[in-house]
Amino acid sequence: MPVIETTLIEGYDAETKARLMKGMARVVRSVIAAVPEGTITVIREVAPSSYARGGIPRVPGPPLPPAADVVSDFAKALVSGDAGKASVFLTPEFAATDATGAATDLAGLMKSAAGRTYLRFDESVNDESVLIFAEGTAGSARFVERFTISGKLISGYAIWIAA
Repeated sequence: MPVIETTLIEGYDAETKARLMKGMARVVRSVIAAVPEGTITVIREVAPSSYARGGIPRVPGPPLPPAADVVSDFAKALVSGDAGKASVFLTPEFAATDATGAATDLAGLMKSAAGRTYLRFDESVNDESVLIFAEGTAGSARFVERFTISGKLISGYAIWIAA
């Protein structure tokens, strides 16, 4: 039964702390054969006045939005054809490939998104980014999209379609 402890500066909301505890438990269970109900997470909070790095007091940094929510909101903008809304979710370095493996841009993504229905979003975390895998249907075809999230924006995209 693993016990995971972390220390944070006071100030994060309950939703952020719940996301953190769930994420920490998932990471541990990906390495250790432990059941979810046997995995304990504990957050210890310290007052900002009791925390310093390099002798300088610190305050909590802002939490990142859930990566799946970023992708879901982007997908809604794509499907609705709202390029202005969709573009706010993309990094300046955004790179995308279409179902043929060819490079595409936001306009190409919007054109191909018409008629898509999203069924689920799954998250995978690595050292540099978060990957979101979106599964859905477009007519009778099924698709899987991979979104790379850097910080709170989408930096990469690829799609695979199965007839």
